[in-house]
Amino acid sequence: MSAHGLHTDTELFQAIAAGNEKAFEQLFSGYRNKVYTIAFKITGSQQLAEEVLLDVFLKVWIKRAQLPHIEHFTAWLFTVTRNRVFKTLKQQAQHASGEAITDEDDILLSHTHHPGVVLVEKEYRQVLHAAVEQLSPQQKKVYHLIKENGLKREEAAAALNLSPETVKRHLAEAMQAIRNYCSYHLGTYAAILIIKELL
Repeated sequence: MSAHGLHTDTELFQAIAAGNEKAFEQLFSGYRNKVYTIAFKITGSQQLAEEVLLDVFLKVWIKRAQLPHIEHFTAWLFTVTRNRVFKTLKQQAQHASGEAITDEDDILLSHTHHPGVVLVEKEYRQVLHAAVEQLSPQQKKVYHLIKENGLKREEAAAALNLSPETVKRHLAEAMQAIRNYCSYHLGTYAAILIIKELL
């Protein structure tokens, strides 16, 4: 893929490897639909496909130092996506059966109590709160009922006297608005972290 200001994949990957979040945003924008489509075709679930999408790009960021050395990035990304899909499906099955779930990537991404991490998380939460506050009144109600109170879509629909499809649309629009707001204020990587927490 070509990127604005970065004319070759090599330059893009080198920039990402150096920690350039703008370059990472370009990569995310260029490949997110491909990853989501693969995940959705296998899982048949919008939520699982979204979760896989975020997990895959978290891994890309974590492994960014390797990017300049990957010869066939699309094939590599497909493999990472496929593996993440099967791992997600396995975790779903383990959760349903009550088995313990372990994932070294999740351990790697687990929270710590380092003061710097706590401050960053506090900033993320403040931006997330601001993002929610800028939603329309109906989107905000749907978001609070489903994401904060844990209601199912049908339960939220009954509480708001709306159809489940209308609730689904409001929630999708709310999540997109939150993602856009967080990405603008914190960068794509931070936005991915926040949205992953909401899934």
